Amino acid sequence: MFSFTKRADYALLALSYLATAAMSDPARLVNTKEISDQYHIPIEMLAKILQVMARSGLVVSHPGPTGGYRLSRNADTITISDVVNSIDGQLGIVHCSNGNDAGCEQFSHCTIRTPLYELEDRMNQMLRQISISEISKEPVLNH
Repeated sequence: MFSFTKRADYALLALSYLATAAMSDPARLVNTKEISDQYHIPIEMLAKILQVMARSGLVVSHPGPTGGYRLSRNADTITISDVVNSIDGQLGIVHCSNGNDAGCEQFSHCTIRTPLYELEDRMNQMLRQISISEISKEPVLNH
C-alpha cells in the first residue's frame, strides 16, 4: 500500500499549521513546541523536519527565544510534492524507477515496469497540483 512516511506526514501537518497561522498574520512566527503540542508530534523529530524544510526553502527559520518558523512563500505556491520531495526525496513506487535494477531478477523481462512508471508519474503530477493551502482548509462535514 502506498503511504507517506511519518516524517512526511509530520511535515505536511506542520506546514498546514504554519499556513493557517499566516492567514491571520503573515509575519507571525510559530515555535516548534506550539506545533508539537497541537499534533502530539515528538518535538525533537519535528525540529529536525523543520530544519530540513528550512534548508529546502519551504520555511524561514528565525532563531532566538522569540523566534520560530513561518512559510517562506504563500501556501498556494507550496505543493505536497515540494514537501514530500524535501523530506523523503522523489516519490517512487517502483524500486527500479530510480535506476536500481540491482537485485531484481525480473528486470530484463518485466512486463509491468512501464505501466507502473506511468502510474508513478501520474501520482507525482497529482501531488504537484495540490497546494498546502488546499489541505489547510477546514474539512466539509457531510451529514
